[in-house]
Amino acid sequence: MSANIVLPTLTALTQSRVTSLLTSTTASEFGDVFDSFFDREVNITVNGKHLSRQQYKEQLLSQSAVNKRSATVNVSGELEVKDTDGELSGLVGIFYTAIVNLEPLVGGAPAQTKLTSSLNVIIKPTAPRPPQPPHVRGYFDPRRVVTLNQVYTDQPVPFHLGPTALSAASVKPAENVEFGPGPVKLPTENIALGPGPVKIPHSPFGPPFGPGPVRLPPSETGATPEQLPGDGEFGPGPVILPGSVGEEKN
Repeated sequence: MSANIVLPTLTALTQSRVTSLLTSTTASEFGDVFDSFFDREVNITVNGKHLSRQQYKEQLLSQSAVNKRSATVNVSGELEVKDTDGELSGLVGIFYTAIVNLEPLVGGAPAQTKLTSSLNVIIKPTAPRPPQPPHVRGYFDPRRVVTLNQVYTDQPVPFHLGPTALSAASVKPAENVEFGPGPVKLPTENIALGPGPVKIPHSPFGPPFGPGPVRLPPSETGATPEQLPGDGEFGPGPVILPGSVGEEKN
């Protein structure tokens, strides 16, 4: 007795395929997932511009981890509207962010790009079942995206040096570095630094800086003590009252 094969929900199918596409690391892996998700006659609109299936495949390939280090996808919102046939057809909308780590390293950390997208798809069972031997039942999912409408932004992630990046980017000292001929060594013997201090010869008028100060006698300068009017040089003296000077009598 065989059990019926249960297909994943439309939302699970969309999330799984988008994640697999963006995290693929080889072109062959990416191509297999792309062909299993998009109908051959899919109608595609990206940022208001119509794209062919091949154009969208090339654009999505450039946003994936192919020829890059790695990628992570985070789905933060989802919406599903089923058709009358259950999980075979319907409308799915998801909002996701993808971080792609590029090959070039900056300070020991990978450069990154951030893709933020709102994706709406219409899914229908359009793929024909491949031939298989009688009485053999294998898993087959005929659902494919027939209409896609996507709005996205793609920009580099600002880079910040952290402790790990700083330690990885530590500068190693260079070897065999020449900074010049080195300090100049002067000879210590027979050094002539000049004629030495200048010696001024004695002048016939005295020492090298002249005969010194001239001292004239008072007779030649006419300097005499100044006589002020009065009995003394500074005026008449103190007044002495009679009887006030002498021995003190008791």
